[in-house]
Amino acid sequence: MTHACKVAEFFDGTGGPRTLIQLDNVWVSLGGKTVLEDITLNLQEKRFVGVIGPNGAGKTTLLRLILGILKPERGGVCVMGMSPTELKHELHHIGYVPQNVLFDPLFPVTVFDVVMMGRICCIGPLRFARKKDKEAVHESIEIVGLQGLEKRLIGELSGGQQKRAFLARALCRETHILLLDEPTSGLDVPVQNQFMELLTRLKEELGLSVIFVSHDVNVLARYADEVICINRTMQMQGKPEEVLGSDRLKDVYRCEFDFLVGAGGDD
Repeated sequence: MTHACKVAEFFDGTGGPRTLIQLDNVWVSLGGKTVLEDITLNLQEKRFVGVIGPNGAGKTTLLRLILGILKPERGGVCVMGMSPTELKHELHHIGYVPQNVLFDPLFPVTVFDVVMMGRICCIGPLRFARKKDKEAVHESIEIVGLQGLEKRLIGELSGGQQKRAFLARALCRETHILLLDEPTSGLDVPVQNQFMELLTRLKEELGLSVIFVSHDVNVLARYADEVICINRTMQMQGKPEEVLGSDRLKDVYRCEFDFLVGAGGDD
């Protein structure tokens, strides 16, 4: 793979499962510190991929590489047949739900307004939302179960409802790839389960490719098709039972087993 991947009409292809995301010997340094080292992986489309690793392992950095926010110091990144920096107009096919969305709960912005923010990349700069944009927003609100709350202020929603609103924001942009960074952190167990059931259903109904960063291996054991374990370098990749049942996991975490009960971190 070259560092500048050829632009391909990715979704016009036929045949079996295609490689959606490819990293080839990727190195990333931030502030003079190596964050990711010689990462090579291939992810196929329409799968639920869980990403685990101890705090500071580089999990969020991996998502930022896919989004094109960060560029590798060495190696290549290919998403949907092109490098992230070449995506440009295709970038709207990637939805992102960060771990923490900072907003003023008293700011008078509605659920509809929040979800519409995710549609801006499809509308274009200095243009008004069209009928199809508003329809896409209403459809996304409905599929996450927030219909009837379009005019409700985002600060008035429960934590679980807010997570659904931000999920709708990530879905209203003709999304094929959904990246989620600890999206269930701060939610109690019943609400976490509801969110995961919703996400799994939408993955199947919409044909999404999901990359889900989490510390909660119990969640990934239940919902993921595949699990990747990184700790600066690639440690393991395989089926959940293979990765999560491996004795190597103890070495990776070095006794940091708070992740088993869902403890979080910035990376």
